[in-house]
Amino acid sequence: MFNLLSIISSYLGYINVNVKLKNRIYTILGALGNLYLLYVALRFFANGFYFRGFLFILAFALAAYFSYLNILYYFTKDKKSRYDISPIIERWLHIAPPEAAEEGEMRRSAGPQPGYIQTNGLFDDDQEFLPAVITASSRERANIQQVVSDLERKGYLQLDYAGKSNQEIYRSGKRQAALSAPVTLPYYELVQTGKYLEVYGGVNQMERLPLGRVKTVGLLPAAEAMARYHLYLASAAIIKGPYKFAGRSDVVVQARDFDLDIKVAYRERGAHPQHAAAGVETGEGLHRTQAREMEAEEQATHQTSRRAATAEDEPPLRRRQAQQKHSGFRDFWK
Repeated sequence: MFNLLSIISSYLGYINVNVKLKNRIYTILGALGNLYLLYVALRFFANGFYFRGFLFILAFALAAYFSYLNILYYFTKDKKSRYDISPIIERWLHIAPPEAAEEGEMRRSAGPQPGYIQTNGLFDDDQEFLPAVITASSRERANIQQVVSDLERKGYLQLDYAGKSNQEIYRSGKRQAALSAPVTLPYYELVQTGKYLEVYGGVNQMERLPLGRVKTVGLLPAAEAMARYHLYLASAAIIKGPYKFAGRSDVVVQARDFDLDIKVAYRERGAHPQHAAAGVETGEGLHRTQAREMEAEEQATHQTSRRAATAEDEPPLRRRQAQQKHSGFRDFWK
């Protein structure tokens, strides 16, 4: 009987069929093989070997229970049973259920792909980026932690230790960070404030926060790099954060702040005059531009109100003469 089931199973391995259909066939074959265990148990009882028959009856009951669960899972829509002990076994063995694994995979695929750094726009293939070192005050470091918390709350990133359980991390013996790979900020910009370069970023432009000050660009100090090149913030990604590692008997969680990793694109001054003003946005220039726009808008509004007031204060006789003059022109052209 078992040889027959093994032959059928081996033949199914050569046939390219749907996985669900193949599992249904295996479930039916397993139920048929379980009936053979019952037959052997009855023969033992008939021949007086009660202890052996009792062992076969236990094996038959255990196999029948799992066949019952498989039938519910592969042949019904509900796929659940009141007497399912699988959750208890999963808790004992620290195994994530398939539904939780699929949900975690969907959440990870909905956000940015781990390790993929989205640049701030499209650059040519020959465009070189320079790593930049930033310094952050205590307030700016707190802003970075706040931005990470906001992004996690909105589902933009997951601090799930790459989906690994404590048991998996302990068995691997390797350190696992909560943020498995760098994640690009959804919004970031580079602003020149006096002689300094400030990095701003956040969930969006309305909620941007100061995240640090550029200290060096490549091997050059920030001030010298500004004097020689037009600088553009190409990418800003969240890195580091807390991590877990295998301790003596259990997994240990080590606290560590999140940090910011930025890359800067550059262009020599004078190489492209049409782009000379397209580099770092200056805070003072931005305020001056906004002030000029507001002043022009106020002047236009004031002139419109003055013209309306003049038309209302005009004497009635003058308005009648103007109307007659216009009507005379219309009669002449008719």
